[in-house]
Amino acid sequence: MIDAHVHLLPDRLAAKVRAFMTKGGVDDFAYPLDHGAVEEMLLVEGITGVWNLPYVHKPGMADALNVASASIAAAAALDTGLHVVAGCSVHPHDDDPVAVVRTAVEQHGCRVLKLHCSVGDHQPTDPRLDGVWDYVEAIRLPVVVHAGHGTDGMTEIDELGPIDEVARRHPAARIVIAHCGHRSATTALDLLERHAQMHADLTPVLREMVDLPAERAAAAATKLLLGTDTPNTCLRVTAVVDQVRSWGLDHEIEALVLGGTAARLQAEILR
Repeated sequence: MIDAHVHLLPDRLAAKVRAFMTKGGVDDFAYPLDHGAVEEMLLVEGITGVWNLPYVHKPGMADALNVASASIAAAAALDTGLHVVAGCSVHPHDDDPVAVVRTAVEQHGCRVLKLHCSVGDHQPTDPRLDGVWDYVEAIRLPVVVHAGHGTDGMTEIDELGPIDEVARRHPAARIVIAHCGHRSATTALDLLERHAQMHADLTPVLREMVDLPAERAAAAATKLLLGTDTPNTCLRVTAVVDQVRSWGLDHEIEALVLGGTAARLQAEILR
């Protein structure tokens, strides 16, 4: 099983994120911040691989954070054996956003891009990201996009419009809608039906599972990915796995949701 939405961040940044969330009243996290402890817990719960998704709140951060992400992935392989796919991030106000992503992919081995529109205070349609979208489309790099701008982590229906726009401009881009656009998940599923390369992860928001009708989830299952937000979540990965298994999918389709589709997206990258 592959968890396609995990945040193993550098210690100082992880502590700041945890402090921000604690200040907002969250005190029942399901996982600690220590990378080794998190990795061991995920392995016990049946996870064999994760996508590690860093994100930046201002320009000038991404290069160092992307290097750290690659280092964290390498350390995990040695320390616990969990397969960590190094993710990278970029800010549209970086001096050369395309160079930031290209360096992360081609020099540091990053294999997924994370855009966090709330934290970075931007839209995926920002014209300074046009070259980035051209690049990721050309090499088939998955891009996980958190579209919502609310500090509560939720996404409004109209905030999915820019993702729709990017997909129209870049039809071959492998876009993954973070949290399945929760609480606008059914609208996110509409986008999955509209765009051949659009996907979504099932990552909860703190204590709240993504709310999907079983029939629609089953219809979109080949485009859905397991995700948890670990360690910034109050739910264990088993809660999301149980949700997927409650849909009564055929074994082969269920296996795609729990890791097969994430593995396929990684295999399709032109390295």
